[in-house]
Formats: sequence, structure tokens, C-alpha cells
Amino acid sequence: MKRSIMRLTIFLSAIASPLIAQQAVSGLTLEKNGEQVFVPLNEGLGVSSADDPSKIFRGIYLGITVDALRIQEQGASFVRDIPQDKIGSIFIGKTKSTKEYVLDGIKLGGLVSIGTGSFITSIFLIESGFDMEALPSMFLFGGLWTVVSSIVIVPVGALIGYGQAQIAEQNTVEYLIGDQQWKIVIN
Repeated sequence: MKRSIMRLTIFLSAIASPLIAQQAVSGLTLEKNGEQVFVPLNEGLGVSSADDPSKIFRGIYLGITVDALRIQEQGASFVRDIPQDKIGSIFIGKTKSTKEYVLDGIKLGGLVSIGTGSFITSIFLIESGFDMEALPSMFLFGGLWTVVSSIVIVPVGALIGYGQAQIAEQNTVEYLIGDQQWKIVIN
């Protein structure tokens, strides 16, 4: 029994070793003048088209084939293969558009407004000794606070989202792919 467990352990180790080694080197390597940049799997990145630089595919890096970069776009279940000769540049860092950051800020502002109204309603409910006759007016007052606070808090959330987008954009690094620029190295 002990011998068969040992054989099984050795067999599984022998099978798993190439997989582990393959996983370690399966990221994306970019090279320029001897300098290398490594992008690990599942890293967020953007890829612009060489034909139309304004067209950017954003998503999670899944791997590379002999002639294409594999990216799963956010919110999509399918994988996009982008041919290497069609890649203009690779962006590492910001993977969401400014619109998505602003919408996230608006959602946060809306949730804070709802929380403010709920908090006001619960305070009045506790202070009234859980008076059920005054409950409709408490909910009305809490709803009014939600609306009034959202007039200020939702635009502030949008501004916070816009600020986060600007910071993320400043931290984004662009690697131009081409003859005298960065090259994709296939390991």
C-alpha cells in the first residue's frame, strides 16, 4: 500500500511538473533593446489595432498562440484572438473606460443616498419607540432625505469616478509594437 502511494505521488509529480513550468512562463513578454517587460496571465490590458489606433480591445490576458494574442473582453464570455500583425500597441494598467469609472461612481453615490435615507428612517423609528402609526410619515421623511441627499451625493460620486479614471489613465503604460519599438517574444 505504501509503495503504491509513493509510485502514485511520483507519477503525479512527473505529470504536474511540465504543467507547472508551462504555467510559470506562459505570460506575455515584450522586449525592446534588451529590456523586457513581463505581463502575467489574467492581467488586465488593452490592445489597440494597428489599422485603427482608436479601436482598443480591453480585457483579461489569457495567453498567446503562435500568431495571436488571446483576450477575454470584460462582460463577454467568448475569447478574442487578435493577430500579432494587427497589434499597434499594448496598454497595461487601466482596463476600464472613463464611462465605466463614472458609472461606478454614480452607483456608489446612489447607494450612499439610499443608505442615508434608510439611516434617517431607522433613527426616527427607534426614537418614536417603534410607533406604527407614525411609520408612513417616517418613510416619507426618509425618502425625502434620500432624494435631497442624492442631489449632492450622486454628482460627487460621478466626480470621484472621473478622478479615479484620470489616476488610472496616468498609471497606464503604453508599449508600441513595431519594428523599432517593442516586440512580442514567444517563449
